[in-house]
Amino acid sequence: MIETKRLLIRKFESKDFKQLYNLDSNPLVHKYLYNSPMESYVEAKEYIQSQLTQYEKHGVGRLAVLDKKNNFIGWAGLKFNDSMINNKTNFYDLGYRLKPNQWGKGIATEASIAILDYYKNFKNICGIASVENIASNKVLIKSGLVYVNKFIDPINGKFDNWYELNLY
Repeated sequence: MIETKRLLIRKFESKDFKQLYNLDSNPLVHKYLYNSPMESYVEAKEYIQSQLTQYEKHGVGRLAVLDKKNNFIGWAGLKFNDSMINNKTNFYDLGYRLKPNQWGKGIATEASIAILDYYKNFKNICGIASVENIASNKVLIKSGLVYVNKFIDPINGKFDNWYELNLY
């Protein structure tokens, strides 16, 4: 468990599937994420299982973000990525998603900084944000990542920004 002034950050648990579904089925949350919200509890359960596998294989994964009252408000964390993105592979991707009512409060930045501090010995940490997603770009910069370049996302053909914490 990682704790900050306002947050509790922990590994996903199987019981989180309904809250995860409520977050990731929201089209607003997916505006800059290929517009592909979750469509079922089964998808949420599969996502949680994929994170449990990430924890086992790579020692990292997306983590549930809760407020101090133990309410699920989103997720944040590192994910090992072995596919080719922006001509890079085998890197740790910093990501986050929050319920819309939590946006604009600095929570994604607070969670990201705490996670980066917790995993401070990890190398090759990167972040990707749609050029259009101003808020997400700001979170990556405030979290200490440095802009490297803009590239075309092969899935949607739009421009994304690439950031790195530990330059290659």
